[in-house]
Amino acid sequence: MSIDKKVISKITTMVIVLAVIALVIAKLYDIGTHRPSLAYRQLSPETIFWINNFNRLGPEGIIQAAPVGPFEWDNKADVGQKRTAGTWGKEEDANTIIYYRKDRSADSRTRAIRVMKTADDIIRELSAYLGTYHYPRDLNGRKMPIYLPDKDEYAKLLSKLSDGASSNSKYGTSIIAVGPLGCQCKGIILHPDGFVNNNAEGDLMYIRVLRRELAYYTYMANLDYNKNTQRYAWFVSGITEHFSLDGKSLPPLSSKTITQIRQDFKLNAEYRTTDNLYKVAGTSFIEFYEMTFGSNALSNLIQATYTMPVDSALMQIAPDLEMLKQQWLTSIEVESQSEQTE
Repeated sequence: MSIDKKVISKITTMVIVLAVIALVIAKLYDIGTHRPSLAYRQLSPETIFWINNFNRLGPEGIIQAAPVGPFEWDNKADVGQKRTAGTWGKEEDANTIIYYRKDRSADSRTRAIRVMKTADDIIRELSAYLGTYHYPRDLNGRKMPIYLPDKDEYAKLLSKLSDGASSNSKYGTSIIAVGPLGCQCKGIILHPDGFVNNNAEGDLMYIRVLRRELAYYTYMANLDYNKNTQRYAWFVSGITEHFSLDGKSLPPLSSKTITQIRQDFKLNAEYRTTDNLYKVAGTSFIEFYEMTFGSNALSNLIQATYTMPVDSALMQIAPDLEMLKQQWLTSIEVESQSEQTE
């Protein structure tokens, strides 16, 4: 009994198609197993709305929802890889890629190496503070891209990486995208003014920006976006600004600022202001929380908010949030009065 050649051809074609489909599914599964937080789930409309409106609430980093399609998880799509040959140089190690303008200054490469080493030092600290930093091994080999543009191309690069968004951060920012397969940092951009030692405390601002944006990415990457995820901007800014200060304290708050916080601020609500008061309040509260309950308690609080609302996490250690607020305000009022009498 012979089999018709057309039938054989159809069977062969079907087998090939099924084999291709199986390979695609296997590849997607492999990608998904390397995603530390998200795989094959759609972001809820509420979460997408929160992500796309979070930027205007305050934090310097830009976060965007990308609810469809996979990311390019290697670094081949980085803007720094696509520029005209001879324009951008790069330095990289196991964790980061630093893109710098090698045609501008002989010091550019030296600066890039310094940033790379600084970023590695910060990354090692992040696990103790925020729980988990997603290394390249967790992200199909993707390294954290950090850009060192000139002043005249800073805004253009920011717009390109963020699809036209802007940031009010003077010294640098980050661009983060959240999609079905994970949370990806498209890049951290450092403004050249941040390398000038000209601020009141004598710090180089690029270090503070790196600390803040790496903490911001790490926090956002650990959130469980499969749930209806909404976090207060005052809390996110508070923990990232606190980390950026590297053990330093905020200056004592003025009596006017404390009065505003007392009247308007709640630990179980978003603090919507048109100035930086939400950031000051958040940073001050996080500082108070660590001093009162300890560094481990602060780390536990932060990690609890990856899967539950901020107020629910707070109530695990302080069931009466109003009393906790009053303890905090009393503490900063004492600091303010001490400053005024000196």
